[in-house]
Amino acid sequence: MNTLRILESLPSNVMMEKMSELKRIIGVDSLPVFEEFILTNNVCMSRLNHYKKKSIEFSIDYFLGFSSKKNYDIIHTVGVYEGRMPDELFPIAIVDGGDLLCMHKNTGCIYYWFHEEDDWGLEGNQKYPAQVGTDLNSFIDNLTTSPQPTQEEIRQVMKHGSVTITPKAVELKNNQRKAEGLPPLSFEEWDKLLNNR
Repeated sequence: MNTLRILESLPSNVMMEKMSELKRIIGVDSLPVFEEFILTNNVCMSRLNHYKKKSIEFSIDYFLGFSSKKNYDIIHTVGVYEGRMPDELFPIAIVDGGDLLCMHKNTGCIYYWFHEEDDWGLEGNQKYPAQVGTDLNSFIDNLTTSPQPTQEEIRQVMKHGSVTITPKAVELKNNQRKAEGLPPLSFEEWDKLLNNR
């Protein structure tokens, strides 16, 4: 069973006002399953957050809710993506890489909006987002843990990635070395050691 961690909560009267505003903005009278979800969890993260079926794979960063932080706020996000997806869909979660998880206003089905292919704001694009679930609750219950990186992905990061060194990091690392009876290293020595230079 999946669990959700609430990132931001608001008083119930504020939540009800915001829910009324959301329904007015997206043009529906009722969103029973989603309304219960958002009023219970607001902005939240899912412990199990990975989806993979056929050629579609993604991880959910967080579910949108009502917030003064624009990146968390569903009403703000609906406005940002207006005209960039079919009118019957609205965003409900942020997916890694700038993509969205959306819900159909009438059916409650769940869709994956891939920004590179499904963005109707791009000239000539009318590709419909892929359906990934028939309802929100079963979709969340079928998520899994995010996979660990492959050895090839680790090799690529080790080859092309870099570690940012700060004076505080050097101080902490040198304190660890001191506790082990080792001499401190300079900023340049740590940079060379950590970045394989």
